[in-house]
Amino acid sequence: MIKSSLSKRGSCVLFIFLALGVSCAHPSSGVEGTTPDSASGARLDLGLRLTDGRWLELADLRGTPVLLFVFATFDAGSQASLTPLRPFVPQHPEVVVIGIAAQPRAAQLVEAWTYALDPPFVVGANPYGRVENAESMLGKIEIVPTYILYDANGYEIARTTGLLTESDLAPLVAPLPRESD
Repeated sequence: MIKSSLSKRGSCVLFIFLALGVSCAHPSSGVEGTTPDSASGARLDLGLRLTDGRWLELADLRGTPVLLFVFATFDAGSQASLTPLRPFVPQHPEVVVIGIAAQPRAAQLVEAWTYALDPPFVVGANPYGRVENAESMLGKIEIVPTYILYDANGYEIARTTGLLTESDLAPLVAPLPRESD
């Protein structure tokens, strides 16, 4: 009886890990799937609570291009994405990079994630659950990490998903004017 119960529990645990692995798996799509230039969609307007406690309205960043890095704290691809983002952020000062956790109870987990991994950009979560519930203007985030680029006027101009390399990130922001321009 005890052996049978243990093997059933072991099978259940294995199944749970397998299901989590499959649900978190994502293709490395590179910059394929980016959206065409469009000023007809909704403008970037979302409030975030940052890990340092400050409140940030993304609409207040109008006049500056914004790259949103939508991630999940438990996702290995999201964590691995920090490697190419570390050199990218200082090389592209014309873009404000912001990490947004898209997962249940994100506000409770991003502070520890930020402390442990020290990303080179600000990180926050929408405390009302709008991002993870697809109720925000970001739409449904089906794969993490997702990168969404907004122009200086707050309109989405590119979107891509998956684990990107440093050489994949540069073409993503190529349509934007550089500070030296």
